[in-house]
Amino acid sequence: MKRETVIYREGVSGWDTLKDIPPGMRLLLGIDGSLTRALEFLGCGPVTVEILLPPSPETRLVYLCLPHLGPVVQALTRIPDPVSPEDREILLDPRPIGPALSKKRGPLVREGLTILQSSGSEHLSPEGQWKQAFLWSRVYDLVATPGPRLTIQEWFLPRLEDVLEGVRIP
Repeated sequence: MKRETVIYREGVSGWDTLKDIPPGMRLLLGIDGSLTRALEFLGCGPVTVEILLPPSPETRLVYLCLPHLGPVVQALTRIPDPVSPEDREILLDPRPIGPALSKKRGPLVREGLTILQSSGSEHLSPEGQWKQAFLWSRVYDLVATPGPRLTIQEWFLPRLEDVLEGVRIP
């Protein structure tokens, strides 16, 4: 059974709620730009997408993968009903959702960031289970005008946390 604890909610929580999140993870959780672009620079190569079986027709579930590391983020995108044919194309696009959406809709705005600690996730790792008790995740809306408001949740997988663990703030 999945349990999620809200750590930070944009416009509601204070900065002190973030202090226990490791600095490298905090940077990626709070990024206001393209997570894909940040991952490309981190991994020194393009992010590839592995499309997984979605939990429902109005969703898209993927792994974002880095060269030599494999999956580092799992992302679930929800488009509100009714899903148009153009929206269906976006859900099936083999690119990360940001580039797929911006190509069709133009500039994107991220709104309503919430940072969570997720435990007991129903989504399994490629190996079949997570090695740690919880995953850091974030939920936000991605808005393109005109177009639907997409809700995206991203789980930052243990491999990514391992890469970031050396990041320190003096």
